[in-house]
Amino acid sequence: MRACIILNGEIKSKDFLQDTISSNGYEYIICADGGAKYLYELDIIPHYILGDLDSLEEHIIEFYKRKKVEFKKFPSRKNETDTQLCVHLADELGVEELHLLGALGGRVDHTLANINLMYYIKELGIKPIIKSENEDIYIIENENITIYGQKGNTVSIIPLKGDLKGITLKNLEYPLNDANIKFGDPIGLSNVMTEDSFNVNLDKGSILIILNKKAV
Repeated sequence: MRACIILNGEIKSKDFLQDTISSNGYEYIICADGGAKYLYELDIIPHYILGDLDSLEEHIIEFYKRKKVEFKKFPSRKNETDTQLCVHLADELGVEELHLLGALGGRVDHTLANINLMYYIKELGIKPIIKSENEDIYIIENENITIYGQKGNTVSIIPLKGDLKGITLKNLEYPLNDANIKFGDPIGLSNVMTEDSFNVNLDKGSILIILNKKAV
């Protein structure tokens, strides 16, 4: 089961948002407070809106109430962020893959927190992907993954938490075979896809995979 969370970050392209929602067949669309305004502009009805609702204008709230959208309101002073609350709901709904839209741009602290949240989501047993106009961001740990894009797309591999052991990269301009990478080593930046998909196999460690969807 696949769902998405619309955050109150930066979404510059309405076409990107429309196309992403149309092409992924989400069983659930969840808005983190002000993220609902992006859907309002596209006349898209989410299933849930969560948060303290301090980032939404009253006419948007009333519109979605008339459309029978389920609201879950929380106090402004709380331990969890609005996005965390949305993640907990997705977990309760049995979601297996969760896309975060509007997670990048704006404040640097929010962007970093949203990227770090991917690890939290993964610990729940859910596959997280951050999607933006320009990038798709994945996280893997001790596993194998094939990612689809287009020949010429830029790919960066960034170690998380510590060193990488036994990493193999296929269908990239600079492949690796059972290599080790020290935490903080930038060797994985700006690789290039040589086919329309590439494969990463990691024996031990945790990495961010950033697919830049613009060809070099």
